[in-house]
Amino acid sequence: MELLHYKVLVLALDPALKPVLGPFFVAERFEADWVRTVEKGAENLIKNHYDLVIGDLNLGHDKEGGLDLLKRLRVRDQNLPFVVIADQESLARSVEAINLGVAGFLKKPLNLAEIEETLRRAIRYHKSRFQKNQLVNYQMTNLYQAVIKSSEASSLKLLDTVDNLIELIYPEEYDSFPDLKMAIYEGLANAVEHGNLKNVNKNIFFQIHLKMDRILVQIKDEGAGFDAQKVTDTGEEAKHRGLGLIKHLMDEVSFNHKGNEINLLKLLASGPKG
Repeated sequence: MELLHYKVLVLALDPALKPVLGPFFVAERFEADWVRTVEKGAENLIKNHYDLVIGDLNLGHDKEGGLDLLKRLRVRDQNLPFVVIADQESLARSVEAINLGVAGFLKKPLNLAEIEETLRRAIRYHKSRFQKNQLVNYQMTNLYQAVIKSSEASSLKLLDTVDNLIELIYPEEYDSFPDLKMAIYEGLANAVEHGNLKNVNKNIFFQIHLKMDRILVQIKDEGAGFDAQKVTDTGEEAKHRGLGLIKHLMDEVSFNHKGNEINLLKLLASGPKG
């Protein structure tokens, strides 16, 4: 991970988090403020400038947690990246967090590789969300196809295009798709980083088919692939490519035999109106 000189606010009570995150912040030159309550976190956000907020969803029974801090933050700032820490018990609330706008998830117990990848994505997404990068070889109808280079800038530009397409096809349901957009973002990031190993000479092939009752997405890289069935059978999705989160967000997730193509299915409650 490149050296980033950023200031981070962390809302957490779990004693197991600081020994993992703390040394990482020091190594990467992050300046971190730790708070134990939502009230203190909200106060700090008003007084200080932060480049990233990290919040544990579960601070204990009957206590406000990361979701409450995220709600307060979004009232005054729609853009500051917020990364959620979730355990199995609080994972079900992740969809509500996505609706409020989150830049990533960390699942307990924390994994150093996942921390590095998630925080880097969160900050780069925030920095690069308005970057422009030309897409090649695409056509836009209800079936949209694109071939992009293996770079985060290309992925972010593609996400902007997909976002505009969804708003065009489903104008009244537009706010109902944060789960789909998060899953596509994770899939593209996996294709860049794990599939093509950040080789800018390799392409990513993207396709989205917008139907009345469902949306189908296909993301394919030019990498060696992996044994998706083995990962599923051994229950290791949370440790590999964010598959646990993607499967939680989508109605159906499948891979080709080689493991270099992921297919996502989102079912719609009703077709687009108008």
